[in-house]
Amino acid sequence: MDYFDNIWRSFRISWRHKYLWLIALFAGEGGGGSFNFNTGTGTSRPGTANQPDLTAIQDQVTRFFSDHAGLLIGLAILWLVLVVVFFFVAAVCEGATIRSSAEHDADRPWGLRLAWGAGVRTMWPIIRFRLLLVALWLPVGILIVGFVAAIIVAAVNNNGGLAVGLGVAGTLLLLPAIVYLIYLFFLDRLGSRALILEQLGARAAIVRAHRLLFKRLGRTLLVWLLAIVVALVVGIATACVLAIVSIPIVLVAVVLAVNNSAAIVPLIVLAVIVFLPISLIIGGFLSAQSSTYWTLAFRRLEIDQPPVTPYPPAPPT
Repeated sequence: MDYFDNIWRSFRISWRHKYLWLIALFAGEGGGGSFNFNTGTGTSRPGTANQPDLTAIQDQVTRFFSDHAGLLIGLAILWLVLVVVFFFVAAVCEGATIRSSAEHDADRPWGLRLAWGAGVRTMWPIIRFRLLLVALWLPVGILIVGFVAAIIVAAVNNNGGLAVGLGVAGTLLLLPAIVYLIYLFFLDRLGSRALILEQLGARAAIVRAHRLLFKRLGRTLLVWLLAIVVALVVGIATACVLAIVSIPIVLVAVVLAVNNSAAIVPLIVLAVIVFLPISLIIGGFLSAQSSTYWTLAFRRLEIDQPPVTPYPPAPPT
């Protein structure tokens, strides 16, 4: 496998076929607030200075939820609807991106319409595949949440020894958990491409990814390390360019803030309008490059040279 050719070719394919930026961005599935509780009354009981009044905090939280119950329920329903919609859209876009990268690598005519059709055809297998990965990830997630919750409960109950013991046990389990999560990452990267390009079912794709990973462990790890290096270099370069571009805006914003000028609000709005599309474009391109890179690597993991025969097979018309 020519590892560096995979890198340059992934950049070339992503740059030449810009529709990949859009579908890759959605395939990557990738508000907050805070309360400022002031419970001071001017006096304090001995031994309770600087300690928060947990009862008052609980009352304020309960009052906030009761006063805005309708709004919070509506926002929760809207959030769930958006999560479900984007989950389905991401499944379509993942299949479309992987298939498109392979088609362009095979130098066959391809475009957004064909890509979307291919993604729709593989939507349900991709959804089942992702649900299987979630099931494999779930034990680690439950274990982490359980340890964190137990440590918090022990700390609240002033049981320092138990909290320390749980912390040590959690630290000892951290390394195998990280190894397992990396293993799931490889199952995701390789399995999704086996599903799309080799037209396997969800479970068969995971089995295929597992066998391919251990059959070509050295190659797969090198592909992964190169992907990390490329991501770091590109990320640093992108951050430097954005920092240089944003320095004048930041300086102007500081001057306006020091002078309490009302012009800072339209400046912030202008900055968001300018930088948000730029960030989305950059994010789409980098997502397309990463997806294309892994697709090219998957096609070459078991061969020493790029395939001569057309691969993968052309989709049904």
